[in-house]
Amino acid sequence: MTSEMHEAFLSAARAAYGRQGKSRWVREALAMLKDGDPVLSSVGLGEAKFQPAAHLQVSFDAASAELLETLVARVRWQDPLAKGVASQILRAAIRWRLARSPGPIPGEKT
Repeated sequence: MTSEMHEAFLSAARAAYGRQGKSRWVREALAMLKDGDPVLSSVGLGEAKFQPAAHLQVSFDAASAELLETLVARVRWQDPLAKGVASQILRAAIRWRLARSPGPIPGEKT
């Protein structure tokens, strides 16, 4: 993810759940994306210009892992040749939740 997105994510996750809540925040973001963007139109937006500057490791429970696999299958049905689909979905979920959370939106000038 971009460094701006990483900083905004860490800030939002810590505000919601403390220092150990990153995985929970991302699991919830994944569910929010599924409900708010059922056709996953936000997945892949901006990926052509995406320059990774930070990485993130999160843990999933069985239900969240299954949800991610379902969403990956949905994207692959629409675009069988897409690469890095799981990562694109996770970035879209993080962007989706950040855009709907209080606080600054990554990349916006204040």
